[in-house]
Amino acid sequence: MAKEKVKIKLLGISAGHRKKMNTYYLVLLALKAAEKFGRKVADVCDLETEIVDLADKHIEPCRNCEWNHMPGGGLPYEGTDRPKAKGCPIKNDYMATELIPKMKEADGFILGSPTYTWSYSSRFRLFTERVSPILWGGYLTGKPAAGVTVGEMPFGGQETCLNHINTIITASEMVCVSWYAGVTGVSGPPNGPLPWDKDYSTRVGAKGDRFAQWLAIYNGRRVAEYALMLKMAKRELGPIWEREFIKIYHPPRGDESWGWRRLDPEDEKEMLEFSPRPKAKK
Repeated sequence: MAKEKVKIKLLGISAGHRKKMNTYYLVLLALKAAEKFGRKVADVCDLETEIVDLADKHIEPCRNCEWNHMPGGGLPYEGTDRPKAKGCPIKNDYMATELIPKMKEADGFILGSPTYTWSYSSRFRLFTERVSPILWGGYLTGKPAAGVTVGEMPFGGQETCLNHINTIITASEMVCVSWYAGVTGVSGPPNGPLPWDKDYSTRVGAKGDRFAQWLAIYNGRRVAEYALMLKMAKRELGPIWEREFIKIYHPPRGDESWGWRRLDPEDEKEMLEFSPRPKAKK
């Protein structure tokens, strides 16, 4: 009997300062590529995408109260049941009321930011500061993500920016699947208007960057592929997934009955006795 199709939700987040510009365009293109993949595998999954533009969204800065997010306020605990955390005290901005619930439900992410001073935008940084509560809740662990950025020149710091975005992805316990470091684009077409031209504020130059579009297709599809494999693996593993797989890598941790933090005694003994030199014969 055929199994029920899995449902996959991919979320694209554009953290530019202007609405629906170049970063947004490439994030959207990556999601379109994921949707095409979804149609190809429609017999096993229903794939849905959504894009969020942070340009006009109000997000409060993090208050650095990390202890709030940790199980039991960051204190050691016993047993296998994680204590509940208070969570983020900010309850009424866009991040709290809309974006965090979307991220909890998503199975994969396309994260985009324009390049500023060889790194991501202040809006992207603001967004990443606030993901800590859902990290501690185990809502990001293992989910695939890829990065997108756009600069005004072919070598305007995009590679450095993508490296920073990929570091955020990994530090948030997601699986970084960015191919060729991610999507790197140029905000203006080769023969398009210069930054000081009158129509600069409205142009979307990434529409003329075929290389960036190609990278967006690759990365959008990779996120979709990994999200599908993960969702189907969870279903096949069933209770093994719930019992044996790590839901959050960050401490603090309780007394897991399966003791995943230690090797079996015989393996620990072998590693303690390891030496690059053979033992001397008696």
